[in-house]
Parts: sequence; C-alpha cells; structure tokens
Amino acid sequence: MKALITLVAALAAGPALADAPLPPPERFTACSPARNLCADSDPALNSTRVTPHASGQEAWLIPGWHRWLFPSDDGESVVVGYEGMNLVPVDVTLSEPVLLFYHRGRLVRTVTLGQLYRRTSQLRRTDSHFAWVSTIGFNHSNQLVVELVNGDKVAFAAGTGVREPVRPDGR
Repeated sequence: MKALITLVAALAAGPALADAPLPPPERFTACSPARNLCADSDPALNSTRVTPHASGQEAWLIPGWHRWLFPSDDGESVVVGYEGMNLVPVDVTLSEPVLLFYHRGRLVRTVTLGQLYRRTSQLRRTDSHFAWVSTIGFNHSNQLVVELVNGDKVAFAAGTGVREPVRPDGR
C-alpha cells in the first residue's frame, strides 16, 4: 500500500509543472508499483524498451520516446500517457489520443479525450492550456485509474484497455 501511495504522490507531483515548458527529452526508466515491469525510454534511440522482471519473458519495444509511462504489475502491459502529460492545448479536439495501451509490445487500445469527456468545456483551464487529468496510476487490481479534472474516476484493464468499474478495495 505504501508503494502505491508513493507512486500516486509522485505522479500527482509530475503534472504540477502546470504551464511551465516541459523539460527536453532525456532517457528515463519507469517501473510498475511492484517493479515487475520496467520501461526504459531513450530519445536517442527513439524507442522504449520494456523489460518484464517477474515473468522471465524477453524484453520488447514500444516505438518512440515517451515522457509519461505507466508499466503494470502484470508484467505484460504498459500505458503511454499524452506527450504533454496532464495538459493539452486549448485548441484540442475530443479525438485527441491521451492513453495508449500496449500488451507485449502491441498497441491494443487508444483512448481519446472524447471517451473521457463529452465536451472540451469540461476540461479545466490553466494559464495557457487545458488540464485533462488530476492523477493517474495503477491500483492493486492492476487497473489504470484515471482521476479526471471533474473528480470522476475511471478505470481500465491493463492488458486490454477496456473500461471497467473502479475496484476501490484493490482486490
């Protein structure tokens, strides 16, 4: 539980950059809460290498460098978040992809703003952007839980990206 709270706090701190320009791309590694899966994203190679630690499976690649990665504890799934993290431009449309679900290196689902909101007016205005998400991370049920700026929480299955009810007890 402590690791989950730490992860959620770290993820909530990341979007606090608000309207400041994002730092330039640099290599970094993101791991699942239990460290069953780590994703190393390298802008020099323009790829993300995903290494499952618990399963003994071979590593696989996701195309591109990504600054917002959410590896799951299932050892097989990674979610790529929007390149601007929690902020989208004010001229954004509801067709903008904000979550990409990968399973063993294969894109299995793309979630757009329109699958989370009915209108862009529901997004929260910042100085120069719209905020679309407050917090995001995996729970103990291996669901990616997304807290929207209106306070709603939505959950997605790690391996498929299918929307499902949030399991608050983590079981």
